[in-house]
Amino acid sequence: MMACMKNNHTIVYINFSPYDNAGRILDFLISNYAVVIHFSYDHLRLKNGRNTNILSVYEHGKISLQRKLIPLRTPELLRFPSLPAVAFLIFLQTLYYAWRFKLKYHRIDQFMSVNAYTAWIGNILKKFHIVKKTIFWVWDYYPPGYADWRIRLLRWVYWKFDKPAVRDTDHLAFISKKLVMLRQKLGVLSKIRIYDIIPIGTNPTTRPLTKRKLIIGFLGMLKKSQGLDFLFDVLPLLVKTMPNIKIECIGSGPEENYFKKRAKRWKKYVTLLGFIKTEDEVDKIMRRWIAGLAMYVPDASNESYWADPSKIKAYLSQYVPVVMTNVPSFATEVVKNNAGIIVEYNQTQQLIDAIKTIHLHWDTYAKNAYKLAQKYHYAKLYRNFLKTAP
Repeated sequence: MMACMKNNHTIVYINFSPYDNAGRILDFLISNYAVVIHFSYDHLRLKNGRNTNILSVYEHGKISLQRKLIPLRTPELLRFPSLPAVAFLIFLQTLYYAWRFKLKYHRIDQFMSVNAYTAWIGNILKKFHIVKKTIFWVWDYYPPGYADWRIRLLRWVYWKFDKPAVRDTDHLAFISKKLVMLRQKLGVLSKIRIYDIIPIGTNPTTRPLTKRKLIIGFLGMLKKSQGLDFLFDVLPLLVKTMPNIKIECIGSGPEENYFKKRAKRWKKYVTLLGFIKTEDEVDKIMRRWIAGLAMYVPDASNESYWADPSKIKAYLSQYVPVVMTNVPSFATEVVKNNAGIIVEYNQTQQLIDAIKTIHLHWDTYAKNAYKLAQKYHYAKLYRNFLKTAP
């Protein structure tokens, strides 16, 4: 465990499952704060058997309290209509427990979130003198032009929280320059002020590079914008070209049943592993892979254009080169460092050739992937970030 930088400080940290420890941010906070009060909410309310809506308290690196928070389970049909009630529950529970912990610990030095709505809640807590300072590490932008009107409405509402969250927080950081430039263009941010750019971190393995079988993998949310349809469309030709290939998918999501149906006829080749609870177990599985897929759909409404996907950083950390579309800006780094291959979406032969190329020159691509991962080690990135935080 790294030496504590703010070893007498208490922080409230809110995120949404399954992103609580993306880029090992929770691990970092636990190692660097005397007390971490972690709220993990599940706004999607996925039926995957895992425990969600959990409040956990860590004191000096060890868990001292864990409590279930009130979820709002609804039928699939009511998922969207019930979101205002879910948001209100998140607000009430955060307010109540943060107030109780303020009484217990006498002070809460910082509040940190990566989501506009929960960052707005943090600023409310500050106004009530429950927390001293707020940190908003901006991970997302959701383009308004989405086909489904319900999603369009949700994105419009989200933006209404984004503006005051950005305006009122004490310390702002962004995962990409794109997010800063966009808000400057929209007049939300000053064009002359310099903002911290803190990308998602990596956690490079300390294990040596070893030979691997022909297994490619996917890590992430099971939803169509992640590009898994492209993989299933290519499978007939892919397995004919590479009959020994295996595919493993880690994760759950709102369209999990859809992909289970698509995978059913390919069970000889495709294994859907579902949600894996710990990052260490995820890392262990990824160390079997020769390549990781990040086939984002190049649609203007895809939020991945603005993001710094944690899955790519996770792949690189385990010597796993990336096969990806040119959607996230991090694709430039992958190409520049020869840590993977960029393909066009729905170009079947390009995807097959990319997998074959990485398989043929795997040692070189794997070493380059790991070298790139070392550049973004989470301990260094986040330490610099929190040094400048109030």
